[in-house]
Amino acid sequence: MGRKIRLTALVGISVLMLALLIGGLYGYFNDTETSNGNGFTAGTLNLVSVISGNEAHGHVTVNEQGDGLNDNVTFGRVAPGDSGSITWTLTNQGTVDGLLSFDNTTTVVNFAENGSNEPEAAVVGNNGGNNGDLDQYMYCRLSRDGAYITNGGGSAFVQMSNLQAALQSQQNVSLAAGATATYLLEWQIDSSVGNVIQSDTATIDITFNLTQA
Repeated sequence: MGRKIRLTALVGISVLMLALLIGGLYGYFNDTETSNGNGFTAGTLNLVSVISGNEAHGHVTVNEQGDGLNDNVTFGRVAPGDSGSITWTLTNQGTVDGLLSFDNTTTVVNFAENGSNEPEAAVVGNNGGNNGDLDQYMYCRLSRDGAYITNGGGSAFVQMSNLQAALQSQQNVSLAAGATATYLLEWQIDSSVGNVIQSDTATIDITFNLTQA
């Protein structure tokens, strides 16, 4: 009896040691997964406009300012036979794709008589409606990235009176993050125009809008 108890005790101790041994061998298996630093950064949408201009006789002033400030080009002393251009380079410097549109409310082309001196007043049919004659006698063509917008996409020059509609037609033009769109306005005045345009003015106001695509 006593031997059986000792044998049973030995077997029990062996089983316990085996259990401890197995626990020691396999109890350290482990697996850890992490997902730290999850975060969100808002993208950016930033339209940057750079302007340039030229005129055959150098009668041009380019006012290029920083991002968010008004840029413009002014031509002084234009006369029959003159020609020139304005270039707007529009870049989406943000990280979000955008859609470029010209605001139809504030994108306008205005013409004014700006007074009428004796040589101009003497011209038969001189405009007396206070909107001058540059709308008829100054010609232009507008293109985006080399593709013409005026004249139904043709390259021929059209009367300046058509420019506002061409500018306002630019709606929801795709401008991906980092992409650039270049608008070129070319203008010219025929040498045969004469005194009818003296002192008349044309003013172009454009508002560019970039919205998230």
